[in-house]
Amino acid sequence: MLTRIATILLCSVAPVALIAQEVELRSSDEFISVEGQIVGFNGVMVRVLTSVGEVSVPASEVVCFGAGCREIVASNTFGLTADVFQGINDGTQTATQAASDEMTIAFAVPAFATLYRTVSGAFAVASQTATDVTLGASGEIALASGDGAQTARISFAASDAEGDITVQSVSLNGTAPAAFASPSDWAGNGPFSQQMIGLDAFSVVVAPNAEISQISVNDLARIFAGEVTNWSQIGGADVNILPLQMPATSLIGSDVANLVMQPAGKEIAGNVLTMAQEAGIVASINQFPGSVSIVSTGSANPDLVVPVAGSCGVAVAPTPFNIVSGDYPLIRPIMASYAQAPATQLVTELFDFASSDVAQVLLDREGFINNTTIRQDGGTKNARLSGLLDASFDSDQRDAAAEMFQALFDAERLSATLVGGQVSGPEGAWNRAVLLDLAQALGDPALAGREIAFVGIGESTAGSAAAVAASAASAAAMQAAFALMASREIAASDVTLASYGFGDVSKVTCIDGQVAGSEYTRIEVWVR
Repeated sequence: MLTRIATILLCSVAPVALIAQEVELRSSDEFISVEGQIVGFNGVMVRVLTSVGEVSVPASEVVCFGAGCREIVASNTFGLTADVFQGINDGTQTATQAASDEMTIAFAVPAFATLYRTVSGAFAVASQTATDVTLGASGEIALASGDGAQTARISFAASDAEGDITVQSVSLNGTAPAAFASPSDWAGNGPFSQQMIGLDAFSVVVAPNAEISQISVNDLARIFAGEVTNWSQIGGADVNILPLQMPATSLIGSDVANLVMQPAGKEIAGNVLTMAQEAGIVASINQFPGSVSIVSTGSANPDLVVPVAGSCGVAVAPTPFNIVSGDYPLIRPIMASYAQAPATQLVTELFDFASSDVAQVLLDREGFINNTTIRQDGGTKNARLSGLLDASFDSDQRDAAAEMFQALFDAERLSATLVGGQVSGPEGAWNRAVLLDLAQALGDPALAGREIAFVGIGESTAGSAAAVAASAASAAAMQAAFALMASREIAASDVTLASYGFGDVSKVTCIDGQVAGSEYTRIEVWVR
């Protein structure tokens, strides 16, 4: 089949295909590496026919390697010239652009310095790229590209100074301006405002006599702002609420302010009871009637934890799968935030390494959540698909539900889950980290030869048909981005890619993007 497709493509662009030769298009950080025949150019994107199909590559972000580069530039009929590439390397020259970074790094809380030291130390020892890495005794890291043309140095900022890079928790709730119009923007070489390097999560613990089975993020903010004072106001028992918190200067205290209160536009009331130790708060929930608190998931008593709902009312429990997938609302993505984008790809490469299996195992030992790709249990998947059979749908939803049941009944969901369409800087950073890890997951022999499906679940104010169309378009765009980012891994594992869009027929969490608009889509990843 691939041979037939290639033949059709070659015939459709006959004047070009007759002189096309194999080339490699590679970014300076080796994040993009695509091998095949160049078959088109639209002024921005080069189309390449590869062993896994046709993919598009941003020409300005790659170097063209191979003897065929000069020939295609000289002979093509679609306006491709040498100066649209970062460079051309036909084996007789180097094309790396010279650049240098001198940056300082600061930490929102001391614990994040440990996270950074873990990632940078592992990168120095385990990195498989040509980058030369030197660690200094004071936490400084020096990076140099293999040819020495690019260099970067990151040192700790003074304790009372802001850094060029800040490691901090960043909310995926609330609103934020658009930073990326499409997946090709955050999947390329940047510039980026954030890169994700770690993950943690909160759990909500509630005294049993409150008699609630779930709570919304908005109600949490209202409770800690002093606007809701009795559990009966949000469907619980007629019991006064006693909110407990860690000090505002603690990791949890600052994160609750940033990730729960700030997106809701509220501040914690002055009469909320503050306790110095998280263990003391957890123990007090059983002792103080009507009490409630937000604690780290690793410290929570599972018997007192309640699921949390976003704006749509779908409550999600803080299970490992729901946290890693981002289905659970109270996750704490920890990101390297840039005051100014780096001039080199070396800094990007360092923080991309945080998504590697090696780095995540080490971060897990330091108390952070290992966010590498995992599989959902079959019972949860079966319950979800079975719910399609007796749900009430309009005609467009009914067609989508039937297709979803047929396409996924023999598949299993992976935790990799992405934000579709236009996204903010933090959402782009989340997506990038997810696809980096998904590419590594293809090394699992159990996935060899299988189909990886990008499944759009979305909604639209224009109705069900528009929701299905938007979710299908977002899923197709995500599939294309992954084909570009992971072409080698896809070929090595012999997987095929597919995409589907099912609108809002089977939401498992609220679909709230940060960028204002009428359409929001989440892209799940399934394997069959």
